[in-house]
Amino acid sequence: MRALKLALLILALLPAVYCHAPKPPPVTDPRVALVDLMPALRKAGRMPDTGALQLVGAWQMRSGNPQFGNFSGLAQTGEGFVTVGDRGGVLWFSRPDWPRDRPGPWRTRLARLINLEWRKYRYPVDAEAVAVEPGTRNLLVAFEDAPIVERFSPDLAQRTRIPLPVFAEWPPNQGPEAMTRLADGRTVVVGEVYARWLDRTRHPGLIFPGEPRPFEIPARFTVNMPAGYRPSELAQMPDGRLLVLGRNFSFAGFRSVIGLFAPADVRPGATITPRVIARISDPRIRENYEGMTVTREADGSQAIWLISDSNEMVWAQRTLLLKLRLKP
Repeated sequence: MRALKLALLILALLPAVYCHAPKPPPVTDPRVALVDLMPALRKAGRMPDTGALQLVGAWQMRSGNPQFGNFSGLAQTGEGFVTVGDRGGVLWFSRPDWPRDRPGPWRTRLARLINLEWRKYRYPVDAEAVAVEPGTRNLLVAFEDAPIVERFSPDLAQRTRIPLPVFAEWPPNQGPEAMTRLADGRTVVVGEVYARWLDRTRHPGLIFPGEPRPFEIPARFTVNMPAGYRPSELAQMPDGRLLVLGRNFSFAGFRSVIGLFAPADVRPGATITPRVIARISDPRIRENYEGMTVTREADGSQAIWLISDSNEMVWAQRTLLLKLRLKP
């Protein structure tokens, strides 16, 4: 393990060949279909109960394109949403509820952050979290097994590597799983790894005062998740409160929780125990949810959106998009 961490750190410090690689070709014909699941849920006579949140939208996205799926992060753009995938894919899509809330057709654009063939050059491919920079619309992407984040221009033509050796402290497959930019400018990252060897509830968090800078040493805090749940996403609500999405996997399948806490709680040395406001366990909608963002709706309410990671198992798992609202 120590040798692997050292290798990852060296990768971050040395000039890497992939900084000069050509831009991956866009996928111009994604053929993403959208299936509204709400009619079938209503027909069953009992809507899924998620606690303090009300399910107001549920869709399944499908595509025969091999680059589609495995989505692990979700963020907002001016036109809708953007999500990144475990195998280098990135999908922009409009809000599926626009025909009801505002005019506009369902639109998608599928592309690649990288080519999978570049893995032999130590390219990171497992994108786990994405944030959109205010103003520029640049994408800030965190990867599972690399001590870096990368900044991509909106057209993916330009990319900038930001080495962060602090990520090398986290073991493979348990790296920066959740990331968000706060309204005050800070960038907050939470790892999937446990903060303590025998403690299966605490997870390490990092606080950057702005967008992460190369080799920056962030402040640290801890997130105390419900037993058995690992953090998979962070998001800030328009009213300032923060949400953390947690997931649990067992032989019975996936379960998810959503916890709530205050931005003032995110401070150096703090241990945060979010208040759980929702649990997703209904077999009709439960999945491996790894992406989350929050929108301000036309009526002033706040909507929470979740997207699931199909784990390259499209025959067994689904790419679901949920829309939830706080119950009155």
